[in-house]
Amino acid sequence: MPEVKASAPVNRPLSEVWDFVSEMDNWAPMLKGYQKHEKKSEQESTWTLNGDLGPFSKVVDMKVEVVEWTEPERVAFTLEGITEVFTGKGSLELGSEAAPRTTWQVFWDWLLRRDPPQGDVFATFNFEIDAGGPMGPMINPMLGPYAKLVAEDLVHSVAAHLTGQSGEGS
Repeated sequence: MPEVKASAPVNRPLSEVWDFVSEMDNWAPMLKGYQKHEKKSEQESTWTLNGDLGPFSKVVDMKVEVVEWTEPERVAFTLEGITEVFTGKGSLELGSEAAPRTTWQVFWDWLLRRDPPQGDVFATFNFEIDAGGPMGPMINPMLGPYAKLVAEDLVHSVAAHLTGQSGEGS
């Protein structure tokens, strides 16, 4: 089962990044191979993507179910193939990386009642997928590099959109 992880800095406030990624309609079209998606509810939707695995190219429909919303840092989901046999799961996580602080810096922040400086917000997309059926053992090794490309493309497209740069999106 291929598992991938991709991160990118998003130099915007965490609340602004969360406002964007917490609504799938904002970033769904940024997925590589995106064809369409339809929200059934806040937790469930169907997605249609065109997967291009070298000699194999196929349009697939999948059910995506949000299983966790932890504002403002994480949304986790599961997916299940509708037109093909596969399952998967993933998450989009937001966090910040602040520069290390000395004890004196922390003390002065406390004494002056000021907030410590915030670091860059990072978006991290974790994803794993497992192709089933008779072709699963042959497809899974090809899914890893493709899934990595999808994950990297997604986080970089989200970051580029939020910072007003032109993205690599599909």
